Amino acid sequence: MIQEQTILNISDNSGARLVKCIKVLGGSNKFFAKIGDIIKVSVKTCNNNSKIKKGQIYKALIIRTKFGFNRKDGTRIKFNDNSAILLQNNENIISSRIFGSILKEIKSEKFSKLISLSNDII
Repeated sequence: MIQEQTILNISDNSGARLVKCIKVLGGSNKFFAKIGDIIKVSVKTCNNNSKIKKGQIYKALIIRTKFGFNRKDGTRIKFNDNSAILLQNNENIISSRIFGSILKEIKSEKFSKLISLSNDII
């Protein structure tokens, strides 16, 4: 579960390394975000030669959490880190590669490209 002030790793080749959640999107009373939710983030650290700079505000899609994810068949999947990928303001993916594994439940009409960019699908 991701809330405001949570530090997340970035698992794509956009140039950012660490981001901080500044707002959970999806309603005025929504305080926590889970896998597949969209949040607003601020870039804390980034690579030297990237278009993304420290302090910029982006949307991000959460792809891994330490809290875990319950599937309909009763299994629970947990990861070792909180991780996200950066999105443009019109919710298109910025990067061209995704590192690490992602869940197949993230696939939707908006993020169908996401499945083809990752190397591990759980």
